[in-house]
Amino acid sequence: MDPFERLWPRPKQIKTGGKFHTPKEIRFTGEKIPVWMINDFREIHEIQVTDSLNAYKVNLELSNNLTKSGEYQLSLKASACHVMAADAAGLSYAIRTLEQLFVYFPANMPEIDINDYPAFNKRCFMVDMGRSVWRLPLLKRMIRILHRLKMNQLHLHLYDDELCSIKFNDLPFGSENPYALTLEELKELVEYASEYYVEIVPELEAWGHAGSIVYHRPELNGGRGMYDDGSSLIICEETFELFKKMILQIAECMPNKATIHLGLDEAKWYLGKNMPAKFTPSDMVQRYYDIIKEVGVQLGKDLTLRIWADHAGRPIPEEIKSEIIIEPWCYWNSLQAKMLKDIELYSGENKQPWMAGAGVSGAQYRGAYHATRFWAKNTENSPNIDGINITFWCWNNIDEKLMSLFSGSYYLWNPGAETSFASVEDYESYDHIVFPIMYGWQSAFKDANPDAICKDRGPVVYLGHYHFGGRHHQPVAPTASLAVSLAANGHDYLKEHEII
Repeated sequence: MDPFERLWPRPKQIKTGGKFHTPKEIRFTGEKIPVWMINDFREIHEIQVTDSLNAYKVNLELSNNLTKSGEYQLSLKASACHVMAADAAGLSYAIRTLEQLFVYFPANMPEIDINDYPAFNKRCFMVDMGRSVWRLPLLKRMIRILHRLKMNQLHLHLYDDELCSIKFNDLPFGSENPYALTLEELKELVEYASEYYVEIVPELEAWGHAGSIVYHRPELNGGRGMYDDGSSLIICEETFELFKKMILQIAECMPNKATIHLGLDEAKWYLGKNMPAKFTPSDMVQRYYDIIKEVGVQLGKDLTLRIWADHAGRPIPEEIKSEIIIEPWCYWNSLQAKMLKDIELYSGENKQPWMAGAGVSGAQYRGAYHATRFWAKNTENSPNIDGINITFWCWNNIDEKLMSLFSGSYYLWNPGAETSFASVEDYESYDHIVFPIMYGWQSAFKDANPDAICKDRGPVVYLGHYHFGGRHHQPVAPTASLAVSLAANGHDYLKEHEII
């Protein structure tokens, strides 16, 4: 194997020369870098960061000649290392690459020139807090892992039919979930993520998948969802007013420029009695867009709306299409025809911005990554794509399925890389090459150590229920039991228990 295949994700351009003895002491000069980044270097075996003039110099510089966000150039020579980057994020990515070089070449370092930048503007990972539990320590660990993989978004699916994992002020939602984050913790997470150049994207399901919301507000439950499980909200003024309050509280935790995801997928249409008979799903999108903008004006923030495309697309008023990010999804490599159809539908000049939903469905028990690769390879040149989202649905056992993120991040950064595994279709052959690389990476960089992940993770939870241990199959919160009963009996269950 080419030893540079272990650099993860693989840089765009690599040019090597001779070799020199790997330095044991380094000093950073030029642009300042965060303390946590210096500490990361200190944790690497036998490498000391010092101010000594005799130490190997790593000079950091921002350059206006580099124009892509995250772009950097790294020149590593026997005399010194020089890094130029387009922005602070680019500097941090260069240092991540440099860390790997020190780890993988502990004795003799290659002289090397690297030109590198990401293929996609947004490289996102989604955690399903509506069907599983993601505690604050694990979310912070995920941010550190994401930065090591040069990812820059963390999408929080905050609630679903089974669980609500955010506690709102003066609203009951999330109060029944012992693992739910407070708004103060969400704000803490947002600020923590910004230190690692990771953007938090909170999702509030504003139509379907809202069982944990109607648990407390049953009068807003319209009926079953698209697949006769879960709930669909009634489209009415009371629903819009509620979501304005919820969006406001979440937006208050966000930075001045932020993206808010509102779901709007897999629901059935239940129109309130007092709504105009001709009110359509397109009108609903317009209404939520107006709420997002109104909240933004109120808080003095620039808020962008992102929504799922749903199975047959999502009707959006023509005049606001350019301001809403639409997100089609597919997680199965066997459905390449569907992915190509979505690419044809959403990609193109003068079309609205879009993201591809890749990653892992709740039914892919070993994890998955080939569909992510297919999305990346076939959308790299899309003129209007904003990025790709590696979703992780239903579970929180990322320690067992880290390959889904690890491998996916490679293609989000550099889908055109030519390596011994880049185009291998067979899962067994692919795993045979890539798993040893991942295990070596986990061993060198402790953030992704499986034992540490498990400690921060707590119990394994799937679809709102504990898995394994003494609480196996018990619900995390009563909302999870309600979701199961709704799926089986729908409104009969609600009437029987006097919820409606």
